[in-house]
Amino acid sequence: MAIWTAHLAVWLLGLGALITAAVVPLSRLIRHDSTRYDEVYVWQRKLDGPPREDK
Repeated sequence: MAIWTAHLAVWLLGLGALITAAVVPLSRLIRHDSTRYDEVYVWQRKLDGPPREDK
């Protein structure tokens, strides 16, 4: 029974590591992405107002 518990713990730690490896870069991308960047560089749109503060 102890071996099964150890295997389960290793699998759960591995699964947590894989999920963390996917979520951390995604959250950084979402945090640093902004609508202003998209308007200027992706949509090639000229903006006439002051830059917006995206949070």
